[in-house]
Amino acid sequence: MMEIPQQSLISVTRVSQALDLLTRLGETATVMAGGTWVMREARERTFISLAEIPDLTDITLDDQVLVVGAMATHQDICNAVIGAPDLAALATAAGKSATPAIRRMATLGGNLCTRDFHSADLAPALLALNAKVTLETSSGRETLSLEDYLNTPVDRPHILHHVTVPRTSRRSAHVRLMQRQAGDYPLAVVSLSAAIHPDGTLHDLRIAVGSVEERARRWHALEALCDDQKMTSDSIRAHAAARASQDFVGRDAVDGQGWYRLRVLPALVAQAVSDISLTAQGA
Repeated sequence: MMEIPQQSLISVTRVSQALDLLTRLGETATVMAGGTWVMREARERTFISLAEIPDLTDITLDDQVLVVGAMATHQDICNAVIGAPDLAALATAAGKSATPAIRRMATLGGNLCTRDFHSADLAPALLALNAKVTLETSSGRETLSLEDYLNTPVDRPHILHHVTVPRTSRRSAHVRLMQRQAGDYPLAVVSLSAAIHPDGTLHDLRIAVGSVEERARRWHALEALCDDQKMTSDSIRAHAAARASQDFVGRDAVDGQGWYRLRVLPALVAQAVSDISLTAQGA
């Protein structure tokens, strides 16, 4: 058992040490990844740094699968996947979020696990790409879909170890609306992936929305309307406009009102379809 020093930051070298501390310290402990968000907490807490656990920064990419360690930074992810058409949504999400300085520090795990950060870029991109998360718990490793992980928070001590994304022949895109060109969090995000048939039919369509509500989530109703249908930017925009206010409750915040987040969603969906159509034509 690891001895707990009298300090506010503890650096561990193994996941098992982090789990032990989380179990013993309970709600007084917080896991620290890149530190770009968690250090905003003003309360006295014990921060458990994962920065010295070597395998959490690993990224592997082959023809079958992408595996990204929880401590990989946004910039690491962008560098690893840029140029892969099926992973274009993830490359954009990782490469355009926040500022260059933040992208070099902010991590995959922090982006997915910080429940009070509502504008995460990686979450909708990974939802659209059918990602799975692997957690380390006291009883061993557990793998579940990212959608399940975001919708049903795990109520016991755990560390997100890595995320797995299957490689496919699909195309993907990530579109975000900003108040300004750089430095802000997005008002709304749409990530989309699909297989595009020669006649323009979208197959196995996956659409994820971020920043509009408190958590990113799939837009299942719009997927059902448009999957296996021939879709143009204009036609899917019309479907999205008809569904947006029925399927989402816009989040009011200092950076934007909920009604506006809903209003811009159809245009973002249309842009995402246009983007994947262009990449398919250039294949």
